This record gives sequence, C-alpha cells and structure tokens, in this order.
Amino acid sequence: MTKPDTSLPPIPELLSDQIAEMRRIDNSANPLILPVGKVSMSWTGHILDRDNGKWLEWSYNMDLELSMVQLWEYVFDAPATPHPTYEPRARRAWASNNRLACSFIKRALSPSEQK
Repeated sequence: MTKPDTSLPPIPELLSDQIAEMRRIDNSANPLILPVGKVSMSWTGHILDRDNGKWLEWSYNMDLELSMVQLWEYVFDAPATPHPTYEPRARRAWASNNRLACSFIKRALSPSEQK
C-alpha cells in the first residue's frame, strides 16, 4: 500500500511575491532595530595619536563613551544587517547607527590616524 502524498504543492510565484510583500510591510511597521538618534555628547577624552602612547587610556574611555551613547554594540558586537527588502526601516536605522559609530570614533582620532 502506498502512502498518499502529503507534501505541500509549490507556492506559485505570484503568491510567493505577495507573501514577501506582506513580510516587508509587517517588518517595516515594527523594525527590530531602532535609530540611536542624535548623540548629545561628543568625545571628551584625548585624541588618539600613534605617538602619544596613551592607547590604554583612550580605549578605556572610548569603551565607556560608546556605551553611554548606545553605540557600543555597533563596534564590538554588531547586530546582523537587516534585509533591505523585508526590513527597510530596520536596515536604514542599522546603516545610520553604524555610520554614527564610525563618526564618533573618527572624531577621537588624530588626522594621521584617520587615514
């Protein structure tokens, strides 16, 4: 005796596109990643320069300040990049937060270190 085929039929391409659009709309209304927003403080420590020998002090202070401005994760434990089609708002927030973290660090570097 043969078993009946219980597998699901393939989803037609049109239906597949509709499901993808529903996911995109659903995720964009409630993104998993939110923008950090405006950072109200700027780097207050010394500027890192290859010649000043203060790497340990600089890195300790940078770690603290990145935590205070809610950018620590983007430097040390970055969240996965959201899919631009299914999570467009989360993707834009992720990109904005990532640029903000890079800019925050760059402002704490000497011009020679920025290159």
